[in-house]
This record gives sequence, C-alpha cells and structure tokens, in this order.
Amino acid sequence: MKRAFAALALLALAIAALVRRAAARLRAPDRVALYPHFEPADFTPELKEARTADGLTLRLKRYPNPGATPLILMHGFSGNCYNYDLAFEEYNFALYLARRGYDVWIANFRGCGREPYKSDGGDFSHSIEDVTLLDVPAIVETVSSETGRKPVWIGHSMGAVAAYGYLQGVTRVEEDGIRRLACDGATCEERHGSLAALVSIAGPVAFHWPYDSRMYWVAGNPAARMALRLARPLLGALGRVAPQMPVERSTVALVKVAPRLGPALLKQTLRFFINMDNMTEETFRETVLSGSSDVSATETLQMVDAMINRDFTEMAAAGPHVGRPHNFTEGVSEIHLPVLFVAGDLDPVNFKVLHEKGHEVVSSEVKEYRCFPDFSHIDLLVGREAPHTVYPFVADWLDNTIGV
Repeated sequence: MKRAFAALALLALAIAALVRRAAARLRAPDRVALYPHFEPADFTPELKEARTADGLTLRLKRYPNPGATPLILMHGFSGNCYNYDLAFEEYNFALYLARRGYDVWIANFRGCGREPYKSDGGDFSHSIEDVTLLDVPAIVETVSSETGRKPVWIGHSMGAVAAYGYLQGVTRVEEDGIRRLACDGATCEERHGSLAALVSIAGPVAFHWPYDSRMYWVAGNPAARMALRLARPLLGALGRVAPQMPVERSTVALVKVAPRLGPALLKQTLRFFINMDNMTEETFRETVLSGSSDVSATETLQMVDAMINRDFTEMAAAGPHVGRPHNFTEGVSEIHLPVLFVAGDLDPVNFKVLHEKGHEVVSSEVKEYRCFPDFSHIDLLVGREAPHTVYPFVADWLDNTIGV
C-alpha cells in the first residue's frame, strides 16, 4: 500500500512538473501571445465602431492613411481580424497594404474578434444572410462616412461570400408573415455604387467539387452528401440547444492544456485548409490561437446545406419560405464592379470552380483571376510565401485598378 501511495505521489509530482513547464512555455517571452496587442512603430492603430440596423456594435481596427483609398479587410468563417493582422510584421497583410499607402480597416463580423476589437454577438442566432444584410452595410457606411471615399472590400472565404450577397442587392421581405430573401435591382445598383472594387480571396461561390478534387471524395460525392443529409436533423437539434459554437475557447483550451499535443491535433484537423509546409510553427500557433472565433450553429448549418446542395442558398432552416430559396451562387452574375479572384491550388475552395462559377460568371468589365501554386485556404493570408507572392500581387492589382 505504501508503495502504491508513493507511486501515486511521484506521478502527481511529475504531472505538476509538466503543467508548470507548459505554463512557463506559454509565459516565456519567445512564445506567441494568446491575444497580442500588436502595434507597429510606424502606425498607431485606431479602434472604430459600426452600428448595425439590429443594434449590435461591430468593431474595427484601422491603420490610418487619411485621404488614401480605404480598404475593408473582412475575415472568413470562424476567423477574425487577426487573420490579416498577425502579430508578426513579415506576415501581416494589413500592415503590408498600409505601408503601400492604403487606408486599412480590418473588420470583425458579429461575435468575432479579440478585445478591444471584439464585435457584439447578440444571441448567436445569425445566418450568413444576416451578416450580409446587417454587418456589411454597417461597415461600408461607417468607412465611407468617415473617409469620404468608396472603399474596396477584400473578403477572405465567407468574408467574400457576404460581399457576393450584398452586391446582388439581396433584401429581406415578408409575404403573409413569412420572411424570405429577394433581389432588388435598385438596391443592387446602390450597393455597387458604395464600393470601388471587390477582392475575393478563396471566397467560395459553390461546392461543385470536380472528380479530381480530394474534397469530392470527402464531402462532394453522392454518398457523402447523403450522409450529410441524414446527419442534418441532428446537427439542427444540436444547434437549437447550443447556438454558439465555442471555436475560440476550444482552440485556446486545447493548446493551453496540451501545449505539444494540442497544436499537433489542430494541424491534423486543419490540413484540409492549411498547407503546413507553407507555415512556420510560430505563425501557425498564432493563427489558431488569436485568429479563431466562435460561429453560430445556423451559419454552420448553412455551410452543410451548401455541401449538400452544392450551391449557397438562403437559410432554409430558419423557417418556411415562399417559393424557391434565394440562390447566392446564381446571383453572382449580378456583380459588375471591378473584381479580383485569388485562389490556391490546394484549397478545398476549388480553384477550378472559383474560376468557372465566379470569374467567368460575373458581369464585370474589369476582372482578373489568379491561382497561386502550393497554397491552401488560410495560408493565402498568413503563409510563409504569402508576403512574396499574394501580398504584392493584390497590392499591384489595387494600384493599377483603383489607385492609392
């Protein structure tokens, strides 16, 4: 019995030592901070706020260049402003654009961000059309009002999807007490007049994965889509119980509790979305810790629906609809302002689909498409090679198309 107690005591001491060592790693100055208050020497960032029509406050970080063309940098699903504003100057897309002379505004959708730039989340019942109809107009109007100029919208992933819907002139109407979406031509033109250009970075227009795509065999083939269809009622029930999906807390807790195992597990989970060969250990850690935010279960269901139906559509789970739900994929043809599509050849947002159903479908006279080899989804913003390829290409396109 004494030997057993002694063994347990030794085990407890060993665990305590491991915990202390892990905590020391997290506190050490050469480790990446969880919530970095990054401030470069040549810019003093400003906190800005935008008020949505339903009463939420969205928060933005600005690297000011007054009088220059304003750029709105919008993150994607489960991301936030730190996806553009990483705490490493070399991999900081926002700072790169500011140093190229642009007036940079890094925004956060509702419920996303880090203090002091964290946006209000409300009750986390929002869908993609909610951020399209409420968040995007509030941000655009705030930036336009303060600068007196039409901004360029640079959207990564869902940040581009929301802009697609905004530019289609999507509005919410009621018929016999039932809410649905409709497109209005006058609203479409008004919104086109509010932006100078659109840059879509890995912004999916559809999930029509081709046969040679690995995502076709994971989620795009008939069997996988049927499995998603069968699982959808359960996902919907879970969403009603827990409308806020704790991406931020889960990610941070995993890395804090298991400083070595946690990042290793996250790497395996995120391999579909990040080319790990295009990331440093420090930028990967900082990206998952500071660059992740909670999402609503409704938004997640909408992503599942897009995989099942292959097109992005109105949130059918929100209630009964009159007629056919609005199809955001088909509405891409309404976009006619200058637009740049940026893709990676390893991205699950398939570069062929982005070209065929995005670049080739928009009605813009000025449009360009570029696919970067050996890039996946998230590393288009923070990858090892992004500062040498993606950043200057986007900035050059802006210089030539809009001008500083």
